[in-house]
Amino acid sequence: MSKEDKDVHLPWGRILIIGFIPMVLIFIGFFMAVKYIGVDNYSWIVNYVDEHFGLLGIFLYVYIVDLFIMPLSPDFVFPIVAGMEWYKIIPIIGIASALGGVTGYCVGRLLDKIPAIARVSAKAEAKWGAYIKKYGVVFVILAALLPIPFSTVCIATGVMRVDASKVIPACFFRVLRMGIFFFLFKAGLVLV
Repeated sequence: MSKEDKDVHLPWGRILIIGFIPMVLIFIGFFMAVKYIGVDNYSWIVNYVDEHFGLLGIFLYVYIVDLFIMPLSPDFVFPIVAGMEWYKIIPIIGIASALGGVTGYCVGRLLDKIPAIARVSAKAEAKWGAYIKKYGVVFVILAALLPIPFSTVCIATGVMRVDASKVIPACFFRVLRMGIFFFLFKAGLVLV
């Protein structure tokens, strides 16, 4: 094993465990909230959002949250959409999320044109270049599937000029994640 291979070794088990912690906390919070407010009040909230904001509002919320680095999460939409039809909502939130990541990647590419950011990214590339080339797309996939900050990872891969032909398809793993989370929340709603 060369020195370069040793430098890019990652503790994958620890990364996965850290990624699952927010997911577990979100599920616990959701179950406690529904239990506290009651299933009837939860249904009223879902109907209110559907009537006043519709699917376009849900699409825009997920897209914007997965585009920008902000203290919000697309996971906050699951308590609202868990009562909706899966064949309508999964494509909407999945594609909105994936497009938010793709747009974030493009924003990262543009940010690298700013001299101060270009200097920082050049230093990071000098230090972590082999690591970024080897695991950049893997981190996009992990961020797409786990509650790791997806927008941050997508913007960073843009700044670090990771190959777009690999990053863009990796962003669409978000559709799978949104489907899995939707059904998990839907199953949890039945249990409450």
